[in-house]
Amino acid sequence: MNNNSNIEGIKSVNIRSTDIKRRLLMSTSMVVVFESFLKQNIGDEVLIVNTNIGMEVYYYSKNDYSTFIKEGVLIYTIKNLDHSKLQFKYNFNREQVYQSFCQALMTFAQYPQIFLAYTKKFIHLKEKNKSSRFVIPILNDFFEEVLNFLTKTGKIPHFEKIRKARSKSQKPDFDKMVIKDLISEILLKKHYN
Repeated sequence: MNNNSNIEGIKSVNIRSTDIKRRLLMSTSMVVVFESFLKQNIGDEVLIVNTNIGMEVYYYSKNDYSTFIKEGVLIYTIKNLDHSKLQFKYNFNREQVYQSFCQALMTFAQYPQIFLAYTKKFIHLKEKNKSSRFVIPILNDFFEEVLNFLTKTGKIPHFEKIRKARSKSQKPDFDKMVIKDLISEILLKKHYN
């Protein structure tokens, strides 16, 4: 593993297949196993976005794990894919990840169904990974910037569906709100005694 930089930052490995058939590079269940494997070796700040277009592995570290991730992808897909048809792109700093992520979203925006599917997947992953301190907040900033740009220019496909998906994910959980209120009330009463 190379250490290209002593500064911690977001990095990514993007994998695309040149195969004509559009399908997931890994099954959803295999992605869970692969992500767990990466988190055990890299750290908790790992996120995999797996779509029919390809796979993106984002991680936050001072070390370059791109070769490790590539070899992991090749091992985890050995039975299912022709590895000669896989293309890997490496992004070693925040600016490269930003360019790659935003360019992908802008390209997807030209294909409304792909954009809608990717947006819903990203919203789901954001909800699933709420404890992320670096990767999700950074990617979410990029995501919001692209959505704001597309909204201002009037080029955002499926605006209403995306708005509903975002507002649905932002609704606070009623049970959590009740528990939080009860804890606050108990703490207030404790201070009165």
